[in-house]
Amino acid sequence: MIRTKAWMALSVAWLLAALAMPVGAVTLGDLYETDQPVLNNAREAAFVEALKTVVVRVSGQRDAPARLGSALNDPRKYVQRFGFTENNVLQVGFDSVSVDKMLQAAGLPIWGRERPATLVLLNVTDGTGYSYWISGDQPNAQKEVLERAARERGLPLKWPAVAPQNIDESSALQEAERYGANAALIGRSQGGAVRWTLVSSEGASQASGGMGEGVHLAADTFARVFAASGSSLGNVVVEVSGIGDLDAYASTLNYLEGMTLVRAVALEQVSGDTMRFKLAVRGDAATLRRAIALDSRLVSQDSGAAPTGERLSFRYRP
Repeated sequence: MIRTKAWMALSVAWLLAALAMPVGAVTLGDLYETDQPVLNNAREAAFVEALKTVVVRVSGQRDAPARLGSALNDPRKYVQRFGFTENNVLQVGFDSVSVDKMLQAAGLPIWGRERPATLVLLNVTDGTGYSYWISGDQPNAQKEVLERAARERGLPLKWPAVAPQNIDESSALQEAERYGANAALIGRSQGGAVRWTLVSSEGASQASGGMGEGVHLAADTFARVFAASGSSLGNVVVEVSGIGDLDAYASTLNYLEGMTLVRAVALEQVSGDTMRFKLAVRGDAATLRRAIALDSRLVSQDSGAAPTGERLSFRYRP
């Protein structure tokens, strides 16, 4: 028995080590696509509801449909492609440029494709008092509700492979990093009500309510941090050291150019292994730094201080 317990402990340790991975944002390629059931054969109404889902997801604002008003009355002019399944479900992809312009005209922000990965640590206590954790390979109704809400909000979720031990706010972020996630969403469910705590580098926040309320807590919090106005552009100087060869330069340039916040990149200066780039960005230097911090390939050299003017400093991590 002792050998068996030791072997189990060793197996768990090896599993956790194998699961450890660099922290990185998830780039969502389907922000402007959604599936919408057609109710009572009302296809035009389905297009409207689909567009409402997309504008909430892209702006990060739950009140976006109300703020857009009559702009949603002609959803087909924003459609890029669509089709209907045998089960009468509308599958539609909207044109990102047109949707972004609509949001900008209404003064709504745009939350880019790079989004924080969130590890869900959900503990459920059933009617008999039995308490258990939801794992990644365990299908159940609570998990399906969370996944569905997360798809609607554009929030990438991760689930633990093994039950966490003694999780609290202080250890949750470390557990998230073990799974390559940027934040942890702790839920404790009993009697249909859930107490949610979101823990990230921005701090901790709480909410109570139904199963989907945890997703809304995370999405609302991240949208406030990462969404930026699309109506104006600012310039930010980014210095990156540790670029020792052409591969490192190409990797850094491709990464910066691929960020949703970044509209243009120009190389201004090369000094040894340090390159200075000038970026035209949505938002400001603080928003850009938070977005870059979601990925582990550029490590901030600003020591946690506020950006100096519109200048940021990083080191390239191969």
